[in-house]
Amino acid sequence: MIRMIASAGLLSLSASAAFAQNLPQGRYELNACSGNPYSDGVMELSGWEILFYESACTVSNPEAVRGMDGAYLYDAQCSGEGETWTARYLIMPGWDNDVVFVQEHWAGLYAYCGPVTSYQPEPPAPGGASK
Repeated sequence: MIRMIASAGLLSLSASAAFAQNLPQGRYELNACSGNPYSDGVMELSGWEILFYESACTVSNPEAVRGMDGAYLYDAQCSGEGETWTARYLIMPGWDNDVVFVQEHWAGLYAYCGPVTSYQPEPPAPGGASK
């Protein structure tokens, strides 16, 4: 009995790890990379999160789209600018390391612009003075 429970737990962990890999990782920008980290066309995909300029979504329940290799439909819980909402997103690989992102009434092609950026606050100036 314990062996069955342990096996089921390992199966669910490996399934979760496989699903976590379905969301492409990186920094993407609508159409082409501008180099502007504050562009409203920036989308970062990391783990189970999608970060936009002024909002963020946590995705779950990935469903593979039949006949579309690498395409997954996700449930999303989102928040931004003081509001929350739910959505369904289809995310799939494009041609050149880019991502096709589809939501209700809109679709876009996001160019791959590199790994997820880490926004670190600047260290304080020597002597405690601010810049």
